[in-house]
Amino acid sequence: MTSFLRPLAYRYRWIYDTVTAVSSLSVGGVERLRGLGLEVLKPHLKPGAAVLDLCCGSGEAAAPWLVAGYSVTGLDVAPRALDLAAKRHPALQLVEGLAEDPPLADASFSAIQMSVALHEFPRSDRERVLRSALRLLEPGGWLVLVDLHPAGPWLQLPQQLFCALFETDTATAMLEDDLPAQLEQLGFSGVTQELLAGRALQRITAKRP
Repeated sequence: MTSFLRPLAYRYRWIYDTVTAVSSLSVGGVERLRGLGLEVLKPHLKPGAAVLDLCCGSGEAAAPWLVAGYSVTGLDVAPRALDLAAKRHPALQLVEGLAEDPPLADASFSAIQMSVALHEFPRSDRERVLRSALRLLEPGGWLVLVDLHPAGPWLQLPQQLFCALFETDTATAMLEDDLPAQLEQLGFSGVTQELLAGRALQRITAKRP
C-alpha cells in the first residue's frame, strides 16, 4: 500500500525530480547520490571495465560511470524508462528484462550497482535479484548497493513520512532486514556497509569470491 503521490511522481517527471532533489540533500545533493557507487568502486576497477546498472531507470545513476569511461549496460523492465535513458545517455547499452532473471551471460561484469532500487522488491524477489547479481559478476567482481537504512533520531520522522507517501511495503520490509548478513548468506565475500545521510542511507559493497 502507498499513497496516491507515488504513481503521480512516476507519471510527472518534475515531481519525481523534486522528491529526489530534496531527499538527496542530506547526502550532498543529487550528483553525489548518483555517484555513490562509482565513488567507492573506482579504485578497484580497471579502466573501461564492464559495469551493469541493475534497474537503471532513465540512466541517471549510470551516467557517472559513462563519464568515467566505463562500458556500462543498463537493465530495466520498463520500456518507457529505457526509451528515456536512450535519449539522455546514448552511450548506455540498454537491455529490457527482469532484475530477478536478467537475460545476460554469467560472469560478464566487473561491477554491478543498484542505486536506490532494491527496496522496490519483496523479500523473495530481492533474494532472486541478489543471486542474479552474483551469477553475473566475474570472479572477484564487485557489487555496490545504495539504498534505504533505518534513519537515526534526527531523520527518523522524515524517513517515515517519505516512505508513507512515496514507497510501498517492500521498503518498510527492507528497513527491518540485515542486508549485509543476507549477502554473506548468499555467498558474497568482503561485505562492508557504510551508513550515510544521518544513517538513512546505506552503501554496501561485496565481492563475488
